[in-house]
Amino acid sequence: VNMSLQNPEGDEPRKYVLMDFEEARKWTVTGGIGAEIAKIGGCATCLDAPAGDTGFSPRVSFGLTRRNFLGTGHIISFQSRASTLQKRGVLSYNAPQFRGDPDINLLFSGVYDDSRDVRTYSARRREASVQVGQRWSRASTMLYRITYRRVSISDLKISDPVLIPQFLQPVRLGIVAGTYIQDRRDDPTDSHRGVYNTLDVGWATRLLASQADFTRVLGHNATYHPMGLGSRYVLARSLTFGFLKRLGETHEIPLPERFFGGGPTSHRGFPSNQAGPRDLQTGFPLGGNTVLVNQFEMRYPLIGENIRGTLFLDSGNVYSDLKKLSLRVTQKGLDDFNYMVHAVGFGLRYRTPVGPIRIDLAYSINPPRFFGCHGTREQLLTGCPEKRQQQISHFQFHFSLGQAF
Repeated sequence: VNMSLQNPEGDEPRKYVLMDFEEARKWTVTGGIGAEIAKIGGCATCLDAPAGDTGFSPRVSFGLTRRNFLGTGHIISFQSRASTLQKRGVLSYNAPQFRGDPDINLLFSGVYDDSRDVRTYSARRREASVQVGQRWSRASTMLYRITYRRVSISDLKISDPVLIPQFLQPVRLGIVAGTYIQDRRDDPTDSHRGVYNTLDVGWATRLLASQADFTRVLGHNATYHPMGLGSRYVLARSLTFGFLKRLGETHEIPLPERFFGGGPTSHRGFPSNQAGPRDLQTGFPLGGNTVLVNQFEMRYPLIGENIRGTLFLDSGNVYSDLKKLSLRVTQKGLDDFNYMVHAVGFGLRYRTPVGPIRIDLAYSINPPRFFGCHGTREQLLTGCPEKRQQQISHFQFHFSLGQAF
């Protein structure tokens, strides 16, 4: 849609707005290529480098969309992505203005996901869901959904002989959930003022034939405060808090359902998905049942209109349990990961039409130390062949698209 105001400089109290419409094509095909460079590498079959080595992962994407499918505005689409870390396909059908109500939409989706972005295991997820979205106001939206999911893992790199058989067993999950979203930001891709809140509550329950019974709560609050003339300086802050609670003596919460943190969109003092508890023999991350991350950023102009700088402080961690949440800053021993890690850093942002290109360099003040086992998974079955003390590096480098929050 192109719009223009008739005689914009005139003094008339009433003016015409001229609009030129171009209808989108029924079929749209999209594709893309990309790459990720981070501490995502390392041997897939051995236990070396549990915190990851510098790695390169090429990525391709493909999408196919059909508009006005079975109704005006109805959309059916297939989106896929393939890399050395993930193979993912999503088939969805979106019906807006459900039953004639402009504030309600209906979404059906099916997901296949095969990923190894967490170095502890490879995960395969097959999922079907139905979701109803209800717009309460211009800024507030509520989502209601029911999801059936089958999760299975392989290439597990932990030492506990009791948990290994249970984690390797495929798990069926039936989940009922709701999400509240309040978005008062001036620009979702590069906010200068406003508030953004989300609250997601879910229950995996045997009433929906789930083999694991647990609740999940995850909340996020971010605010943006302009400072100085023309909002050139922005103080941004973000708080993320969530917890999982196992109910009864059912199946353990599957590893892919636990909280994993760290990386460019989380705590930048860690490599991707490296925060929180670790296996005491192999040193690989296990995820946790509680997450708390607090972030501050001072965004300021650096060179011209398109290059900006950022000073940031990230604090928090992934904790083994809600009762273990702690604000202390010291690690008590090599088996203690329930403490708050702090990282300071500097970043660059280059503005583009689809959001800023982002480079962040972080220095972790108190990174965790842990034991790691060198060898293969087969050798681990008879005991760790060689055990060494390791540590998350003080320096972390992140390259991404879009702001951290």
